[in-house]
Amino acid sequence: MNEAVSDVAEKCGRFIRFALQPRLIPADDVEYLELVNEFLSNPRFQDVANAFALGLGLRILSVSTQSGLVLGTTVDSPFQLNRVDYHSRMSSADRIVQGFVHLGIAAWCFPRAEDLREAEDVLPARLTVEQLVEYLHGLCEELKNREERGSTVAHSEVRMAWQYVLALGKYADSTDGRNSFATLSGKVRHALNFLTEHGFLKREGAEMRPTWLARPAFRIHIREFAGQEAFALVARVAQEVLNG
Repeated sequence: MNEAVSDVAEKCGRFIRFALQPRLIPADDVEYLELVNEFLSNPRFQDVANAFALGLGLRILSVSTQSGLVLGTTVDSPFQLNRVDYHSRMSSADRIVQGFVHLGIAAWCFPRAEDLREAEDVLPARLTVEQLVEYLHGLCEELKNREERGSTVAHSEVRMAWQYVLALGKYADSTDGRNSFATLSGKVRHALNFLTEHGFLKREGAEMRPTWLARPAFRIHIREFAGQEAFALVARVAQEVLNG
């Protein structure tokens, strides 16, 4: 391998290393910004970076000066999250509810298809735990009503999700238990914190009443799943509920 090729490979490795720090953006690091600009202007660098990522089990989803390098994983990637990475003790019902909570967060942040096509500097709506709890509960009530009227036949996992959600208490009886994972609010908070830790959301405000805001990487990842049946159903019902 000659020196020029090894230099490009090393820079690509550093580029991917920056992307594996999901809360870091190019504005925070001069070298990261330089590597983003090189990727955007240098086809050779793009080819090597794409091959380097693929060899690691990663896919380059997007590169921009705002969001940096946004990565996805291949099917057999060692970077894929395992169940214990998300929560060490979850029942099958918990996993289904958590999947629905994530769909709800995505639908809240990007309720219309055109929202996903907006520029990265167009900010989606902020959200709180309480807002999302009421939003999800309302969606589940609507999905239940539609099935009872025979107007919608939901995907089986969506049906199980709204059944599980409606069987949960929204909040614990005491303030100390408000964040319990056994409640809908506890499950919502866990999902929001997880997405924050992985660079998809930004947490702001006071500790007792925080708000969350979707970061550009979240919009990019949601674009990847926007065509899936479950997301499409939840987003459609949410929009119809909001429109009355």
